[in-house]
Amino acid sequence: MHHLKKRWWQIHRRYGDSTDIGDAMADAPVYVYKPVWVANTFLFRAGEDGVSDVTPLKIQKLVYNLQGWHLATTGFPAVGEQFEAWPKGPVLSSLYHTFKKYRWNRISELAEDIEPATGEPKALIVAPSDEQFYSIFNAVWNRYRGYDGIQLSALTHAPGTPWTLARERGDQYIPDQEIRRHFVELGQRAG
Repeated sequence: MHHLKKRWWQIHRRYGDSTDIGDAMADAPVYVYKPVWVANTFLFRAGEDGVSDVTPLKIQKLVYNLQGWHLATTGFPAVGEQFEAWPKGPVLSSLYHTFKKYRWNRISELAEDIEPATGEPKALIVAPSDEQFYSIFNAVWNRYRGYDGIQLSALTHAPGTPWTLARERGDQYIPDQEIRRHFVELGQRAG
C-alpha cells in the first residue's frame, strides 16, 4: 500500500486534482492490456507466491483494484474493457466467461488467448518489461492477496463506491472516471 500512496502523491504533486490527468500524462508510455493477460499475471504471481485461493470472484476483484489504482496513478486504464455493475460487484464479462467453469473453486490454470505474433493459442501474461504496470501491480498484489473473493467483493459494496453508485442508478457499466475518482480518494485518505 505504501507504494500506491507514494505513486499517487507523485502524480498529485505534479498534476494536482486535475480530472484531466490523462491529458496531462499523454506523453507517458502506458499500455492497455486484455483482461485475460492481467488475470493470468495475477494467477502466475499467485502460483509463485503459494497463494492458492484465487477463485473467479477473487480474480475479478483483483483486476478491478488494479484498474482503480492504475487509473488513479496514471490516469489510464490497465485493461481495455469496461467493468459492469453485476450483483456480486464489478465484473469484466470476458473474464467471467473465461473462468466460469471454475464456479466457486480455485482457478487451477492460466487461461489461453491468441498470441498476437503467431496466431496460436497460448497462456499470456503482461510482459515483465512493463515497469510502470508492475510497479502498480506489485503494490496491488501485496495489498490484496490476503483477501478472499468475498472480502474483496465487500470492499466494492461499501456506500459511495463506483459499483454502488452504478447499481443505484441502474447502470450496466461503471464509468472509469468514477473508478479513478474513488481510488484517488482512497489515496488521499491513506496519505
